[in-house]
Amino acid sequence: MIEDIEKILDEVERMDIDPYSGRLFAYVYETGDENLRRIAHNALIRFSDKNILDFTVFRSAIEFEKGVVGFAKKLMNGESAVGSYTYGGTESIMLAVKSARDLFRKRSNSTPEIVVPITIHPSFYKSADYMGLRVKRVGIDERKKADIDAINESVTDRTALIALSAPNWPYGTVDPIEEVSEIALDRNIPLHVDACLGGFILPFFEKIGEKVPLFDFRVEGVTSISLDIHKYGYAPKGASVVLFRTPELKKHSMYVDVSSPGYVFVNQAVLSSRSIGPLASAYAVIRYLGEDGYKSLAKKVLSARDKIYGGLRGLGFRSVGDIESSVLSLYNSEIELTRFVSNMRLLGWHTPLQRGLSEYNIPLNIHLTISPIHDSLAEEFIRDAEKAIEMPSEETTIFNAIKSGDFQKILEYLNTGKVDSAVIPLILDAIPEEVAVEMVKEIVIRWFE
Repeated sequence: MIEDIEKILDEVERMDIDPYSGRLFAYVYETGDENLRRIAHNALIRFSDKNILDFTVFRSAIEFEKGVVGFAKKLMNGESAVGSYTYGGTESIMLAVKSARDLFRKRSNSTPEIVVPITIHPSFYKSADYMGLRVKRVGIDERKKADIDAINESVTDRTALIALSAPNWPYGTVDPIEEVSEIALDRNIPLHVDACLGGFILPFFEKIGEKVPLFDFRVEGVTSISLDIHKYGYAPKGASVVLFRTPELKKHSMYVDVSSPGYVFVNQAVLSSRSIGPLASAYAVIRYLGEDGYKSLAKKVLSARDKIYGGLRGLGFRSVGDIESSVLSLYNSEIELTRFVSNMRLLGWHTPLQRGLSEYNIPLNIHLTISPIHDSLAEEFIRDAEKAIEMPSEETTIFNAIKSGDFQKILEYLNTGKVDSAVIPLILDAIPEEVAVEMVKEIVIRWFE
């Protein structure tokens, strides 16, 4: 029986891309350090059957969370801040939005609003959808950062929260947090910084001499920050932290019920029952790496970023925005980018496509989130990129269907469940948004039946 189960697991695993290969530029933040991986997985398994729900029974949750949140507070220069451990960036952001909403309800009965740039993470829209807020989206400037004037014009007495990114996911630029902070302070509005991507690497870039825009609690108007340990903290999924400048703000993020005859229900996060495993693993990784370990990995990320960008520039690629983080967002007007991405996939590399935004003069582009392991693979990547440009077109029927606007063939492809994420941006451009949302829901339901 055990052998049969192992065989099934082996067969199913072959459907996945190897997360340790270094051939991914999204989803996984791989160091190549086998000792780190072993320590992380040992902690994950050792505490997997212990439940954060009742931390008076499993007190290890308190010890681990104090250590993890304490490290995050130091990174964000918020020694007097308070925080909560969550299972991911979306959960951290939801807690920040809940805090702002509940604070807003103390002074107004109107529907609260969030003001965000178009580059903000979709989890803010999800949070607003779950919790009954409206979202006001503003544009970006030529630097691919939130438009300060547009934010100022969008703020009203219904604004419960302004949210910015450090950096944003699409282009890797850090929003003008110091400037927007002045608006937030002047209007007495909470300001959240989504540093889920940058929170565990931008501080170490700064420590090793890189110029990094201010985005943390050193900026007076910043009231909360989210940062993911399972990104550049190099812990297994899911591990994130949300920090609040004051205990009062954290109180608004919590849920407590004392009326149940069963037990007192205390949740610092959105989820209730949670394994302590990911928390213990995050704690172990932080202790293993320490500040010196993180600085060493940050140097590898910078080295890999410079090698890859330098090599791709020689092949005609250019950056969409300023390069301020570990993200490269690149376009190439000399080649057909869909063919390049398709050929890179044939060569074993996952280079995600991002849709263009004509109103901001942003062409179709590729997104590369650089990890430490890429430092040792950069030369191979550039060699394969050169091959991919020269390779004959291997485009699948779906690319041709998108080009011709063949909606029926697009649907047939989506219904197979074998969707290559490289084509999703193109499909979205080919289908009206209101149609796409409902279609995606129906298709995903069928995939999991």
